[in-house]
Amino acid sequence: MLTEPTVPLVAPVLAEESPATPPAPRVRWAGIVWGAVFALIAVTALWVLAEASRLAAVHEWLLTLSPAELHPGWVIGIVVLAGGLLLLILGGVALLRTAQLRATVER
Repeated sequence: MLTEPTVPLVAPVLAEESPATPPAPRVRWAGIVWGAVFALIAVTALWVLAEASRLAAVHEWLLTLSPAELHPGWVIGIVVLAGGLLLLILGGVALLRTAQLRATVER
């Protein structure tokens, strides 16, 4: 007995339905920027730890710090400086992300 050929249940994919090239992956700028910041901190720590004289100098400086010597102006200045650095990093990441989104939309 001869059987009839079966018809495939899956329709063939038309070339028009699938894109010719997939979109390029997005760059995660926040990860790159924060990674660079942490790498800079790590390099600074390694530089201090690499030589005994630098480590001794940092140790002596830390021992000379006392609450009586910390003036409110210094504390406020350091807090403002740290906050400004954080805002600078976050603003740079936001600018990079906006530029990337604009470049993606223009394509």
